[in-house]
Amino acid sequence: MKTFKARGLLAVIILSAALAGCGVQDKQGNQPGSTVSPTISPSPSPEPTPVLNEQDAIIYLTDAELTETVEHPVKLTYETDLDLVKAAIAELQKDADENKLSLWKRIEVKSVQLSDGLVTLDIHLPDEARLGAPGETFVIQTLQKTLFQFDAVKSIDLLVDGQKVETLMGHVELEYPMNKQ
Repeated sequence: MKTFKARGLLAVIILSAALAGCGVQDKQGNQPGSTVSPTISPSPSPEPTPVLNEQDAIIYLTDAELTETVEHPVKLTYETDLDLVKAAIAELQKDADENKLSLWKRIEVKSVQLSDGLVTLDIHLPDEARLGAPGETFVIQTLQKTLFQFDAVKSIDLLVDGQKVETLMGHVELEYPMNKQ
């Protein structure tokens, strides 16, 4: 009986070795005379991580009675000078609270460009964004004060629907370009 169990165990071991050996023979690199060439999968090139800068800035808004401009300190995060200008304009379009109001929130910014110190800002001015003479003056002043605090901004061209206009809302004459003083 011991002989029968030993023969059975021996048969199982031989059969297992034969099956394992067959599997190895099917592999290309284990055949005599073949060379194994490693497969190199292209690794995805990592996207460069943008270098983000932070800058403290003042966004100029108006008081609730439209009698004066008020300062609203913010921290802007940006990668390029153009991003800094866009971030400032985005903040210029937000109210800070009930006593610091944005006159820019209803003005649609179509595009912002920065080239050699000149910011070209193309806007669309819907009827609900139009104000009287004091409001128009504050719209222009808040833009100038906000953008001229940055070293990269030397002048501003303010376009309405892609065109230079004499006045923004019919009261205050615009200069082309508005220069930092």
